[in-house]
Amino acid sequence: MTPSNIELLITILGAMGIISLSLVALKIFVGAWVKRKEIAGGGDTSQLLEAIEALRSDQDDLRAQLGGEITDLHERLDFAERLLTKGQYDPKHEAER
Repeated sequence: MTPSNIELLITILGAMGIISLSLVALKIFVGAWVKRKEIAGGGDTSQLLEAIEALRSDQDDLRAQLGGEITDLHERLDFAERLLTKGQYDPKHEAER
């Protein structure tokens, strides 16, 4: 495997990570914006407190999901690096599988 192929692989994996993080962040911001628009029409304090608690719960869920995705991407990158440094990756061999 040539150095340019290694750089391409690392670039692709990095781009996948950045895209995943961007999509999760977008989901958080859009969800918060929609919730804010839903409760902006008025309501009493109890509705606002319920909405805040729901947002906190969503934030915790997304934070846990994001941590799992980052861990998965990190493991995949480590695996690819190990294959590349050991010289065990052979595209011809992989195509035969």
